[in-house]
Amino acid sequence: MPKNKISAFIITYNEEKNLPKTLEKLAWCDEIIIVDSFSTDRTVAIANKFEGFGKQKQTALEACQYQWKLSLDADEVLDDQLITSIKQVLLNNTDCKAYYIKRRQVFMGKIFKYGDESARKILRLVSDRASFTQDIVHEVLKSEGKTEILDGYLLHDSYASYEAYMNTVNKYTSLNAQKALKKGKNYSLLQVVVKPKVQFLKKYLLNLNFLNGIEGYYWSKLSSYYVFIKCLKVKEINKLKP
Repeated sequence: MPKNKISAFIITYNEEKNLPKTLEKLAWCDEIIIVDSFSTDRTVAIANKFEGFGKQKQTALEACQYQWKLSLDADEVLDDQLITSIKQVLLNNTDCKAYYIKRRQVFMGKIFKYGDESARKILRLVSDRASFTQDIVHEVLKSEGKTEILDGYLLHDSYASYEAYMNTVNKYTSLNAQKALKKGKNYSLLQVVVKPKVQFLKKYLLNLNFLNGIEGYYWSKLSSYYVFIKCLKVKEINKLKP
C-alpha cells in the first residue's frame, strides 16, 4: 500500500544554529517549507536549500501540497520514536484527522522528564480543516475531527545559552506585555514583587522541576525572572501612555 505524503513546515528567525539539526530529522518528509521572518544571520542561506518561502504559519499551512502537515519550530527536533510513529500514520488509512505530540524541554543540554514544559501535548500533525489562531504570541493550531496522541517526543531545545535565553525573554515579554495591555491589565508594586516569587515556587515545587536537578532550579529562577520583566514592561508602557 503506498504511503500518504507529508509536508513539514517551520518558522524561523535567526536560527542558523538550530535549523540544521531540525532539518536532519525531517529528511524523510516529502516536502519542507520554511517560513522566515527577515533573519539577519545565515538562516535564509540554509533554508534556501529546502526551497523555503512564506511569512506566517497560516500561509505556510495553506501552501502545503500534501494531505498531512507537520508543524514545527526551528528549535524543535523529532526523536526516533516519534519519526516512527508519524511514518506509521502515513502508511495507515486512519479516520483520525490530527495528532497531538508530546514535547519535552531541553535546557543546558539536559532533557527534562519533569515540569509543566515536559508534560505538554501539542497539536502538530494535521490533515484536513486545520488552521492557526491569530494571537499575537503563542498561536495555536486547531483541527476538526478525531484526534489521538502519538508515541515519541518532540525535543524543545530553545535555549542553547543564557544569552539565547535572555534574547528570547526580551522578545516574548514584549509580545506578552502587548497582549496583557490589550486586555486592560496593569500591575501594582505588590504584584511586581510577589508574582515572580509565586512563579518560582510554582515552577520549582508544584511543577516538580526540583526533580530535574540543578538545571531545574536554574530554569525555575529564570522563569520567575521572565514574569518580573513582563510585569515591568506592562507598567512601563502604561506609564508612557499619553
